[in-house]
Amino acid sequence: MSYHVGIHTGVIPVRMRKPVRRPARRPVAPKASSVTIKEIAEYLKISHSTVSRALGDHPYTNADTKQRVRRAVEKLGYVPNAAARSLRGEKSSLVGLILPEFQNEMFGAAAQILSRRCLKDGMQMVLAVSEDDPVAEYKHVLALREARALGIIMTATPGLMDKTVALLKSIPVVQYSRRHPRLSAPSVTTDGERGIFTATEHLLQLGHRRIAYVGMECDKSTGAERLAGFMSAHEQFNVEADPQLRRLGPSLADFARAAVTDLLQQSEAPTALILGSGAQTLGALKALRPSGIEVPRDLSVIGFGDPSWYSLLNPGITTIGFPVTEMAEAAASHLMRQLSPSADISEHRATHIAIEPQFLLRATTAAPRKGAGLRSAPRKPREARASAGRSPA
Repeated sequence: MSYHVGIHTGVIPVRMRKPVRRPARRPVAPKASSVTIKEIAEYLKISHSTVSRALGDHPYTNADTKQRVRRAVEKLGYVPNAAARSLRGEKSSLVGLILPEFQNEMFGAAAQILSRRCLKDGMQMVLAVSEDDPVAEYKHVLALREARALGIIMTATPGLMDKTVALLKSIPVVQYSRRHPRLSAPSVTTDGERGIFTATEHLLQLGHRRIAYVGMECDKSTGAERLAGFMSAHEQFNVEADPQLRRLGPSLADFARAAVTDLLQQSEAPTALILGSGAQTLGALKALRPSGIEVPRDLSVIGFGDPSWYSLLNPGITTIGFPVTEMAEAAASHLMRQLSPSADISEHRATHIAIEPQFLLRATTAAPRKGAGLRSAPRKPREARASAGRSPA
């Protein structure tokens, strides 16, 4: 089709082109880093406010729109801004767990069980390790408060700082494994005093009178309680506990290894040994293995904790088994009760649960043999004795 338009004195022919239909543009996904609500809105060709209402599950936003927004969020990797949510007064879904270390079976079980409970109740667990450093502990608590964590389960350091105590006053807290005198928060522990008392009582009944104890320092509630159990059993049997047979220090295998090696060098060696923690039990076994001492012939041994390998050794280790799963479940339940909408934090402050441990009698204890306790030349390791007297091939 063509027509003429007169312009001034000339006539110019103009040819009209048919409109070109271009394919509809597909939504272009924003870059993966720092995706915003505005970019999601542009991607879906809807308003910013509609995306915001859909993310907040607003009742007046239709289900189809909410579904589209959710799919876009998952595809684009959108993460809500915690700081912005905090300014709007929205609640976090985080629960903090602060432990001194993670290798201990009791602490590992707590992390696993609490994580499971949090997911079940629509929350997420954040794990932090203090290594019993009060400064690191403060930083962890501060970060959790800044993130508006709902509550904290923690094993407090002995040197708990004033500013940490202040941060913990207005948030649900459960003390786990230890109790700190400066915290009024509820606590879940094992009855370590009862466990060590039972172990000591068992050895005294067998006739042992020189019982060594390698345990934790008394600046921790767990260390003080376990030593108290050791001393209480001696008092009940009217037997004096020799202070030269006690070694208190960190719950580390290296400390216990050195302590047991030293105890075995005394002119009157112990006839029995009790360990105050799982790590110290491992260290004691490392010291005994090359010593040539036969357990329980030369030395009765009672460990602490009950990892699976205790029962697999030959002989199986007599030990104080603490209820790992029950403790972790109790701590999680305690916190969840405080987080319920109708909970009154003040009602839970003084609550303390001490779960009684089990005394697991296996094959590392026996009555002391006649003349035991007097230091003599160390016995050769079992491998050396087995090969003694053999003629070379």
